[in-house]
Amino acid sequence: MVESITVRPAEPSEVETIASMWREASRWLKAMGSDQWQYPPDTVKISRDVRQGTAYIAHRGATYLGTITVDESADPDFWTDEDKPNDALYGHRIIVLPAAHGERVGSALLDWASVKALEAGKRWFRVDAWKTNEELGRYYERCGFQHVRTVDLPHRRSGALYQRPAGHVTNDGPPLVKEENGNAERVL
Repeated sequence: MVESITVRPAEPSEVETIASMWREASRWLKAMGSDQWQYPPDTVKISRDVRQGTAYIAHRGATYLGTITVDESADPDFWTDEDKPNDALYGHRIIVLPAAHGERVGSALLDWASVKALEAGKRWFRVDAWKTNEELGRYYERCGFQHVRTVDLPHRRSGALYQRPAGHVTNDGPPLVKEENGNAERVL
């Protein structure tokens, strides 16, 4: 039997935990030959997202598995008025720790965020990905995302844009439990 994972809002004391996840993912990406995230995590943004309640932690018991930030912040460098940016929720800083690779934690987080987008009355769940990480793009496509376009701005490393319909789930990950305000309920 596959063990469930829990997703819950990050707590202020976990800002450094999220930054540490970033650094660990950065080292793993570098070892895989990727230039993605080869700079320090922005703890100011992470702190802001934790305060706003948009940064989430995925864990199994006391073991951290990953993190995702989900909000309505469409990056204006990427998503234009024609994209109707208010019609979507956006995923940022989606990290699955290397020790959890192969457990489909990322797929479960993407499904959860997609359902969250539907619950918010949105049409889409969107992400922007590192332009040079083609494997990540293929991963998103396997998870039901469509490549919208790649925006190649010299001052931005991200810019490969993907979206999938809000509410679309692959059910390819472990069962997911949502924990908020001390209450837990299975959501996927």
